Amino acid sequence: MKDSEFLVAKAGEQLLGFGRIRVHSGCDEFCTLGIIESHRSTGIGKMIISAIIKASTQPLYLACIIPSYFEPYGFKIVHDVPFQMKAKLDYCNEALPTGDEYVVMKYGN
Repeated sequence: MKDSEFLVAKAGEQLLGFGRIRVHSGCDEFCTLGIIESHRSTGIGKMIISAIIKASTQPLYLACIIPSYFEPYGFKIVHDVPFQMKAKLDYCNEALPTGDEYVVMKYGN
């Protein structure tokens, strides 16, 4: 994990939220989004998602269990994915079971 992979939203010294983008050969991975509970539904998540999209220089993918959250931002569920995202999906299903189905989404067309 590299500090340069993270985008951080702060108010002064208080952390409000963060996002992480990992650069792979051939694709970028939006792999983390976290908003401090007391600051959810304030637009911070939207700002971080927009910043991640803007920072991406390759096709942008993510793995998640709540696709409806990301669809309004232009992400769509895809099944034909780069091997890095296939590995991420396998990892999530094996190491992070939630009872919900993980999907891979891609930004744009």
